[in-house]
Amino acid sequence: MRAHVELIHENDYIFHAGELPYGEGRILERRLSTDEEDGSSSLSLHAGADWGRSAGIVHADTEFYVVEGSLSYGGRELGAGGYVQVPKGTAMDWIKIREGSRVLHWREYGDCGFDPFTSLSEASAKAAPESAEGVTVMDAEKMEWTEAPSVGPLTPLYIKLLHRDPKTGFYTRLIRAPKGWTDHRLAHHPCYEEFYTLAGKMAYNFGDIDEGTYCFRPARVKHGHFVAETEIDWILRSDGELTNWYTTGEWVDYGGHAENYDEHDGHIHPILSSLPVRSRSRGEWSGDGM
Repeated sequence: MRAHVELIHENDYIFHAGELPYGEGRILERRLSTDEEDGSSSLSLHAGADWGRSAGIVHADTEFYVVEGSLSYGGRELGAGGYVQVPKGTAMDWIKIREGSRVLHWREYGDCGFDPFTSLSEASAKAAPESAEGVTVMDAEKMEWTEAPSVGPLTPLYIKLLHRDPKTGFYTRLIRAPKGWTDHRLAHHPCYEEFYTLAGKMAYNFGDIDEGTYCFRPARVKHGHFVAETEIDWILRSDGELTNWYTTGEWVDYGGHAENYDEHDGHIHPILSSLPVRSRSRGEWSGDGM
């Protein structure tokens, strides 16, 4: 269960104390989206002072991406564009986020649980055997943009692939669209799609996209009608292979008898709603009541 979030700007969200167990220092988080069934979360961290944590084992697939400031992982200093990915059950080294830094943080398929150890070697000895694929540490600023194959808009996109799970196809990548990148069609995908806007501006059917804008779109939700007003960069995540299915000439037909209101009054007539958030145990829903 995870809500369709489209669009929000992170500045509209309140701060909470950072949910990062066994850490020392001061860090706050904005909860961009969460799954209250398995603990998966997308968070924007703001370090009010230096914050750090010892080596240990994470209970979820864990990612950090430096938007501003710096992060140190096991002694390796990473500035803006620094990226760390730690698979669930894997030993991760000590981490430190510097005062004033802004870092995006994701936990997937698990909650914030963390088993602390005094050293990486001690944590590694206790880690799950299936976590042998290890940790990814990258500096995206040193990577080259590569042109992405396009079956969508005529203007190409450019990518920097940060991590891809060879079993599930789950990936995290940076996306750059040049000014003028556009498409009139609606698209939907077999996987979820999540992005955080790092720079630039785009006009979009759900609203304007600019720096700090966030979206979590569940699988098969249609979206589209966009144009990049400037060059624009996102960090984007999907939990599988992102296939584009397109809809054109779209239409919506709905209605009913207005029993006690004026159906022509734009201030009171009902509007279309998205499907409600429903937890897994409730099963499928017929759409009755919409």
